[in-house]
Amino acid sequence: MATIKDVAKAAGVSIAAASLALNGKGSLSEETRAKIIETAERLNYKPNALAKGLVTSNKINTIGIIIPKPGTEFLPFVGMDILGGIGEVANEKKYNMLLDWEEGLGGTKVLDLVRSGIVRGLVFFLPLNDVTTFRALNDLNFPYVLMSRPPEGVYCSWVDVDNVDAAYQATVSLIKAGHTRISFSSPGPIDFLVSSDRHSGYRQALLSHNIAYDESYVSIGNGDIQSGKAAMTHFLSLKEPPTALIAGSNLLAIGMLESLKEHGLDHRDKAIITFDDSPLAESYGISAIHIPTNTIAKESARLLIKRIGHTRRVEPENIVIDAQLIVRNTFVPAR
Repeated sequence: MATIKDVAKAAGVSIAAASLALNGKGSLSEETRAKIIETAERLNYKPNALAKGLVTSNKINTIGIIIPKPGTEFLPFVGMDILGGIGEVANEKKYNMLLDWEEGLGGTKVLDLVRSGIVRGLVFFLPLNDVTTFRALNDLNFPYVLMSRPPEGVYCSWVDVDNVDAAYQATVSLIKAGHTRISFSSPGPIDFLVSSDRHSGYRQALLSHNIAYDESYVSIGNGDIQSGKAAMTHFLSLKEPPTALIAGSNLLAIGMLESLKEHGLDHRDKAIITFDDSPLAESYGISAIHIPTNTIAKESARLLIKRIGHTRRVEPENIVIDAQLIVRNTFVPAR
């Protein structure tokens, strides 16, 4: 693909002169301007829309999507739902998308992106519990939406299921099936708001039913199959192993099932409920809390673009979408 440097070289002018001619600026002679434009057409030169927008108006229609750092194991299973949902709305509203990721608390990278002017708004998927960054965005009156409940003390727009309630209801369903020794496995650190909320709902359900909370029944992993195996191996080694398990990702749950087989057991011996109902959960017969990620993504994009359209500060909005327990083979009563 030809660049403006190629056009300038072929026309025998400087890059600055080529840029002025192609943007209709400067005091170039009509002959020089025509020569540059003809050369650009001959080379099939297409200006970079992003760069041009930043230079001319700082109003390029690009929204940024901030995700966890690559390597988050469960991201590939929801990534297409996220990008597909946001992309559908962005395309409809004539917006581009830019994908980036968080590297940890502190938000320097995010704030640098905002100050660069490359994006007009941000959608955060699985944001960290980063109060400092979100307050800084509020101070800048910069449009952003969380695909998660915001941290305590942060006033912003967000879209999500009620993860506290979803985990609470999942745990209660196991308690009603006779289970009192119930474990919780997170696919990532509790720094993630989603993980924190689900852990909170799990704990609340136990305490509200007079079941003691036991740290040995909680594991924090990477969301992959090996983490699921390690968690199950740990649980089975306990003097009183849990009879039911809540897995924060489909891969964790699959790892747990594989570990059961390695120990001469199967899904009839332990109840398992997972979050984020992907085709994997269905194919393995794993009971799941269905999170409509695509719907959450679409609503987040619509809300963000709506906020971008306001030049003054507007009141934040939040949208809560229902989650649903899908009962499959791994939902078994206590023995």
